[in-house]
Amino acid sequence: MKTILIDKKYYPHIINMINAIDKKERESLITFIIDKATNTISIIGGKRDALRIIKLPFKGQDPTLQNGKWSIDADMFKYYCEDYLKTNTKNQEIILELDEPPKSDSYVIGYANDHAVRRWQCVVACEEHLEYVTSLAHKTFQTVSISALQPMLEVASSHCPLEFFKIDKAQHEITVQRDNDISTMLLPKDLIPEIDLVANQDGLDILKHTCQHTQSDILMINVDNEQLTVTDGQHSQSCSLESLSDFYNKPKADYTTEVKCVVDIYALKSEITTYTRINQIKHNNISLLYCTQNNVYISGFGFTVDSLQNLSALDITAKQPLLYNINLRQLLKVRIKNITDMKGMTLRILKATDGSRKLAFYNERDPKRPYASIPIELNTDNNDLIAMQALMAIYNKQNQGDSCKQADLLGYDDI
Repeated sequence: MKTILIDKKYYPHIINMINAIDKKERESLITFIIDKATNTISIIGGKRDALRIIKLPFKGQDPTLQNGKWSIDADMFKYYCEDYLKTNTKNQEIILELDEPPKSDSYVIGYANDHAVRRWQCVVACEEHLEYVTSLAHKTFQTVSISALQPMLEVASSHCPLEFFKIDKAQHEITVQRDNDISTMLLPKDLIPEIDLVANQDGLDILKHTCQHTQSDILMINVDNEQLTVTDGQHSQSCSLESLSDFYNKPKADYTTEVKCVVDIYALKSEITTYTRINQIKHNNISLLYCTQNNVYISGFGFTVDSLQNLSALDITAKQPLLYNINLRQLLKVRIKNITDMKGMTLRILKATDGSRKLAFYNERDPKRPYASIPIELNTDNNDLIAMQALMAIYNKQNQGDSCKQADLLGYDDI
């Protein structure tokens, strides 16, 4: 038996790789390449369009290991590594044994912390993995120092969540696509970008991870064929930049604000959660939002049930009462938890030049650009309006004399 050792200092890279394994791929593989000429053992894995390479130095490995390349099942490799990663043993190495009988199949064998045996039959090295390794030699990379790159990434991170960002060195500006809209801003005066840089959220995560865990002072970055590749000369990572061409060509959208307000975030979260638990409302999949000059109400209804809540709006601006339809499933997908440190959330109903509308959600970190939005439709059905007003009358009778407004919702001077 010959052994392959993965030192604990490579754990962050292993975690990154196994977390990227695509569970939807039935035959996901991890590939090993032993190359004594370059004194490395390469491990390749991840999603098909987001592969990663970890290079282990041959020094310190079993000297009897011979050149070779093979693949093993990624699923069991993931769980085997996770078994090691969850232990608190100092400097514990991930140990794999290589069994290469001269006239039969080769196997990789591992022993879990509870002494269970894991065995992988080696199969022919994954062609896609081998092609990825070869492709790196033909890419043209930009070189950037870690010290210059990190401030660029901090600026990009300040605009998260984002879909794409582009830092233009010559124009000294950053363009961000968030919530499918484009915004361009000047970079901080003290930031001197060394390179032009474009990436999506996955790419930003890769760049930050590499900066954090590399032993090098520089990184090399390549963008081509809607793919980002980052390497520190030892380890390499790629991710898909699908829709990059759309980002480059996307025009800036113009919106006018139809309604703007601050609402009680806890009331909103609680009411949405309630709707998910009532089958009729959940199945009907329509929620109504009614904005008056003084307040905002949200309603969910089914065939025999209705629900209404006052969202305790402050500083509301609405020229006239307006009723809207919201797709409940889309509303449920909006990340409301932990998006603000305040009790109030800014909402705007934005109308585009083509007449379409969206309900935009903001937090205090960026009051000008929404962190998320969902489509919303103006509802002109008089029966729905009458039903909403009937529920409001019941609500107002029950809460007559009570003040629904909360002083700690104030502080949104920009709305």
